[in-house]
Amino acid sequence: MVLVAVATVVGSMLQSATSFGFALVLGPAVFAAFEPAEALTTLLVLGAVLNLLMLFTERRARVIRGDRVTLLLLWALPGLAIGALILAALPKPTLQVAVGVAVVVAAAVQAPGWTVAQARAVHDDPVWAAPLVGVTTGVLTTTTSTSGPPLVLWFQWLGLSPGELRDSLAAAFLALNALGVVALAAFGGGIETPDPAFLIGLLILTALGQLAGRRLFERLEPDRFRDAGLVLVILAGIASVAAGLGAS
Repeated sequence: MVLVAVATVVGSMLQSATSFGFALVLGPAVFAAFEPAEALTTLLVLGAVLNLLMLFTERRARVIRGDRVTLLLLWALPGLAIGALILAALPKPTLQVAVGVAVVVAAAVQAPGWTVAQARAVHDDPVWAAPLVGVTTGVLTTTTSTSGPPLVLWFQWLGLSPGELRDSLAAAFLALNALGVVALAAFGGGIETPDPAFLIGLLILTALGQLAGRRLFERLEPDRFRDAGLVLVILAGIASVAAGLGAS
């Protein structure tokens, strides 16, 4: 449980400072501590609170690409249902390995060529991009909650500004977290949460981590903090794979 608490703070700090990373850090810890449905519900609830804080407590104008976020969410709906069915069917060790692999791959994909301070040049948006990213994101949301990588890559490809990228990701994650809870209830066999007192404690730690991450983003060079976060993410993913293999 101590690992879960530490990962909650680190993950929320990382996402607040760099726009992504909460589920990548916290996912391996909660899947090791809880049963799959309980772990995923915890990730979705805490993630929703974190993104609400990022969008509505920072006293700044929000810059959200609503057209792309809406299109993404429409295509994510079937993926959310598919992912919930997968979650209900697979045993915990298999999911721990899957989470760890997804985390390591996600970190490796995002490591080269992308910075918080600068988006890539604008590219055309292929007709197949939104369906592919949407369905993939939906599946990842209700299986491992590591939906960030395809979203980051797509928004990066579209050439979103740093402000657009951060706010559009937060808005998309917020909606996906809420829809993910609904999908788990409808297709995944129900919603399970940890002890209420422990969950409240994690919510408080999430808020503290978000505040600290925002201040780090304001005072430190974001890309260096992001690089350190990627190292932590990779280590967490490797630990999840090891735990899953050890339990199988």
